[in-house]
Amino acid sequence: MGEPIRILNVVGRMDRGGIETLIMNIYRNIDRDKVQFDFLAHYGKLDADYNEEIRDLGGRIYEMPVIKTTEKAYYSRIFKYIAALKRFFKEHPEYRIVHGHMTNTASIYMPIAKKYGNVECCIAHSHLAQTQKSAGKFTNILTDILRKPLKKHTTDLFACSEAAAAWLFPREDIENGRIRYVHNGVNTDVFCYDLFKRDNAREKLGISHGRTVIGHVGRFYHPKNHEFIIEVFEQYIKIDPNAVLLLVGGGELMPEIQQLVKNKGLENSVIFTGVRSDVADLMQAMDLFLMPSRYEGLPVVGIEAQASGLPCLFSNAVPDEVDITGRCLFLDLNQSASVWADNIVSLLKKYYESDRTATQQEVINAGYDIKQVAKDMQEFYLMHHYDREVVTNKQ
Repeated sequence: MGEPIRILNVVGRMDRGGIETLIMNIYRNIDRDKVQFDFLAHYGKLDADYNEEIRDLGGRIYEMPVIKTTEKAYYSRIFKYIAALKRFFKEHPEYRIVHGHMTNTASIYMPIAKKYGNVECCIAHSHLAQTQKSAGKFTNILTDILRKPLKKHTTDLFACSEAAAAWLFPREDIENGRIRYVHNGVNTDVFCYDLFKRDNAREKLGISHGRTVIGHVGRFYHPKNHEFIIEVFEQYIKIDPNAVLLLVGGGELMPEIQQLVKNKGLENSVIFTGVRSDVADLMQAMDLFLMPSRYEGLPVVGIEAQASGLPCLFSNAVPDEVDITGRCLFLDLNQSASVWADNIVSLLKKYYESDRTATQQEVINAGYDIKQVAKDMQEFYLMHHYDREVVTNKQ
């Protein structure tokens, strides 16, 4: 058997975020004798959470000069960045396919990849439904400018949801069927509800029997709206004083949220786990998943929560496409925290005695099982790699 084809994934950094988890889910389940993943990272973090696993799976990681992080932009370094891209693609003619998960600078790296490298397939993959607004007005304007020529430089357009497609791509491309929708697949075997795992996870967390656990998984940054999660829980605990809030993840706003919890006197009822690799087990310990995001594409953790059999309470900024089990409720962020708390009560009452294991097949039937998603992606990569190779050789 010959060498596998190598796909260059363009990313920020491979920490445990939703986009990165999806990429890793596909990577773990793809036939790596046929398709290998490499990564062009941009945020300058050599010790990112998934880096060790990537290398263990046979992937390579290359670092680009930092021009933008989640907190700050360094656009004065743009010429250094362009020079590094030109050098990289000259030195790496092995890549025929670039899968761009980081779209804000795709109109820079994609034409360079085609001009200086051997790249013929450029994929722009939209994972969000609204751009991040935390880096300043000038940065937002410049990002919008960089997005406009994206269509000209891409060969294929991917999106995780209709909302994510509408945010990034022109309406005519959506209407003429040019968008390929890639489901945010999860390992349904791992997330399927298991009473033994539930009891074990609760014991490790120090949660006594009978306590209601409201859970959230997500990075502590502006879009996830953690401060509102605390407000909702503050109202809910008035109804259920024994309740526990389980917050899984890390991030720049974590200290601020920890201080907010302390200020409200909720320290004994809120558990911060930090970044964890056992999210599936932690979801077993939960009774309801809470996600009042300010914006989302289609959250992987929302699918994971449903695969775990959990009822889910989302903001209406989360695309309703995420509801694949019928156990989801969507509320407006303008509704008060007490209204959100009342709806938690209603959801818990409705699904308290439901069969949590039944949702695994529902998730599979909806097309969100990672095995099928990885198989579809593998077929796409192989077809496009060899089709374009034939065309190139004929020329």
